[in-house]
Amino acid sequence: MNRKTLIAILLAIVAITVQGQSFTWRIEGTVANAATTDTLMVVNAETRGMITQLLVKDGNILPASGTLDKPAVCCIAKQGKPGWIRMFVLESGTVNLKIDLDLVYLIRIGGTPVNNVLMTMLAVQNMSLDTDTYFKKMYEAVSHIVSSYPDHPLSSYLIEQCQMTYKPSEVIGLIEKLSPKLQTSLKMERLKENLTLALATEEGKIFRELMGKTPDGKDTALSGFVGKGSYVLADFWASWCGPCLEEIPQIIAIYDKYKDRGLKVIGITVRDAPEKSDSIVQKLGIPYPQIYESKPMSIYGVIAIPQIILFAPDGTILSRRIVSCKELDKKLEVFFPDNK
Repeated sequence: MNRKTLIAILLAIVAITVQGQSFTWRIEGTVANAATTDTLMVVNAETRGMITQLLVKDGNILPASGTLDKPAVCCIAKQGKPGWIRMFVLESGTVNLKIDLDLVYLIRIGGTPVNNVLMTMLAVQNMSLDTDTYFKKMYEAVSHIVSSYPDHPLSSYLIEQCQMTYKPSEVIGLIEKLSPKLQTSLKMERLKENLTLALATEEGKIFRELMGKTPDGKDTALSGFVGKGSYVLADFWASWCGPCLEEIPQIIAIYDKYKDRGLKVIGITVRDAPEKSDSIVQKLGIPYPQIYESKPMSIYGVIAIPQIILFAPDGTILSRRIVSCKELDKKLEVFFPDNK
């Protein structure tokens, strides 16, 4: 056998192998609150790349199909509208979606094995639950999915998404349910490293020192505010973070509401140039102190912003799982009741 023939055979084997790994997917379903001209885009939630477009006619998705080499966690984006409608999995077979364009989550998903299991998590999102019960049930749903599909990209994606919601120890517990292959992936290794840092600063632990600069360039420290006998709210933000800038006016409103009752608020910037941070402080008229050039990623394991940490008067970390200013307001009402 000559060299050219051998190479041709090897290439043919590779082609057959790749072809054997690919699969065909199909999408069908219904769409509420859609205009006749609406076009929906199916986006890979991890790579942000568009996989296909969905055309809508009379409230129905015109069936679309294609092939992929591996399952993909996907979201729906409406052309001309910010944000995504989360989430489903493209895998072998036909996935059936029920979409409402006025919502940020799917109403129903199913038709393939992983999507049927994912529906159990979506069902929790559709329930009317108090915050604590909601988080508990969501954790149970995510844990079930990870245990059932330890080598599936959905499992690592869900773990990454819930890192801000649950305690570091809880998220590490989910990572340990993954297959060895996914556990040792670069993404999970980095996440576990940051979570290990966050373990030292999870709820119930005393605060750790964090150094930085004031807006006028002087040295400052977290200990100048925390552990001094007041409740302290720390808002981790950056000028490049869109959601942070949207949340800051709400933080200012929280500050205005509770400052006379004893609440202290500070801003802590994350990987931001002081001049850019200061520009936002001036533009938005942020009235509370700031710590610039800090290292919250390596000290507090802050891996996504905006993030809020609430400290007790003695410096104990009361909460770092606050997901909205509305929830924050409810927590603060407990510590600062309106006695008028």
